[in-house]
Amino acid sequence: MQNLKFIIPINYFYETRLKQGTILFHLIFEWIAAILIVAIWGKTSHFNDILNAVICYIAFISVYEIGYIYNDIHSAKHEINGRHRGQNKVTSLWIRIWICTRVSIFFICVQILQQWQNPSWWLFFGTLALVFYTHNNLLDPELKTSTFLWLAWFRFMAPVIFVVNEDQRMGVAFIAAMTYVSFRYLGYLDSKGLLLMPGRKTSKFRMLHFLMSLVAPLVTYGYDGASASWALAIYFAIAGTAASVYTILKGYLKD
Repeated sequence: MQNLKFIIPINYFYETRLKQGTILFHLIFEWIAAILIVAIWGKTSHFNDILNAVICYIAFISVYEIGYIYNDIHSAKHEINGRHRGQNKVTSLWIRIWICTRVSIFFICVQILQQWQNPSWWLFFGTLALVFYTHNNLLDPELKTSTFLWLAWFRFMAPVIFVVNEDQRMGVAFIAAMTYVSFRYLGYLDSKGLLLMPGRKTSKFRMLHFLMSLVAPLVTYGYDGASASWALAIYFAIAGTAASVYTILKGYLKD
């Protein structure tokens, strides 16, 4: 039953990553943020844009989970202190079934969104696959930091980049890189023992990191096509502050 459960995309991601306590971060800083951006600055109607963003995310996670599966079953065995997630013992037949299911669902998403003739779509997901393949085959943890940086960017942009208006796209990509990606990058470095920042996990650090995103609206005020990036920056600042205040208050109540 465990192997059968992993046939459905997102289930592998949930079981091997989200159940460990990161679901709130993804919810607040990825999914809600993406819904906010596409609902206001999407190309069509609010409902259609949100639906298209969900389908784009399903296409993304279908490709991304293939990278996860390869990492957990193959790459982690060759890494120093590699983290073994998922099923430790699984037959090659199950691996093929998992991958074929995800490839099939990816192409179903392509058909629903009618992206067959869009070169940007194939460049985005082809590059994602190439970066993840490179990431999984690098054995040096220090070299893997460069590929992880881009994987984090792909994760945020996947449900947004094909739905948001073209004139807002680069602004959103900029804020995502400066705020969301940089925060995840520091976490990745820490998890690999490559970072000497004892205070990174404190509420004070998180609050300041996300509050600094407010610099962007100030320095790009009056620029055309920057409104979505302003909203995303303000959202990150509010969400980061709220999460930090909640953590602080929770600590006080415990004491």
